[in-house]
Amino acid sequence: MTDDVVLLRRRNDRGVFGPERELVFFDKPILPERLARIRTAQLWAPHDDRIERLPKALGEMENLTSLTVSGGSTEPSLVGEIRAGDLPESLEELRLLDEHGGVLTWPEVVLPRLTTLFVSDVFRFDGSAFPRLRSASLKPDRTQTNLREALRLPLEELNVLNVSLDERIFEIVSARPLRQLGLLSGTKLASLDGIQALPALESLRLKNLRALADISALRELPELTRLDIQYCRRIHGIDVLAELTSLERLTLVGCGDPGLAGVREVIDRIPRTTIGATS
Repeated sequence: MTDDVVLLRRRNDRGVFGPERELVFFDKPILPERLARIRTAQLWAPHDDRIERLPKALGEMENLTSLTVSGGSTEPSLVGEIRAGDLPESLEELRLLDEHGGVLTWPEVVLPRLTTLFVSDVFRFDGSAFPRLRSASLKPDRTQTNLREALRLPLEELNVLNVSLDERIFEIVSARPLRQLGLLSGTKLASLDGIQALPALESLRLKNLRALADISALRELPELTRLDIQYCRRIHGIDVLAELTSLERLTLVGCGDPGLAGVREVIDRIPRTTIGATS
């Protein structure tokens, strides 16, 4: 027996998971001692037999620290139906991967030890539900209200899953002295002007930002040790790498021709680099 399991109904055991994954059927009796050993769980159901309520067994996993709700596994109403006791207070990481295309609203349920939250859909919540949150990956609502709510918490890492603003996004995220920031997908952000409001930033991920061009403002990040840019095909100002003297890890993938030849010596001095489809 392992402490990492897949939770599913007995009728949904269709051989999707290989022999290396342990299956626990939540619609069958489970010994209390078995529940107590589970630390990590993935809740799964096929698209044609979605789960409507969290299984009772989850609330009885007193040592559960990580829960992933797989994409396509639940009904849109599931999150709103969560009640106190449905999830154990031991939970530290929660990943809701379903994308229903709507807005999920977290009920008045507190997860006192939660430090990491990932939600694929737009997610609204009161910060008091997650008082210890350190890492959030969220899709903003239209008014960015949920981002502002998250930034009231002691966040060190924020990943914005759909950047719907231009450079004004930096005004919002600078509400916290973030150490890690991800801006993942968007069509309006054309430059990094304003990122200087985050001088403590150590890690920056930029991905699928179709309008992003000028990255010269990176020079304003003296603490940056990790830079990851993927599928941002318009970027220029790559010579700024020479000014990032703290950089330890660089990833450039799918970025076209930003002019790497001119900074090859600089790149060669960076301890860890990954370069692909970029020249």
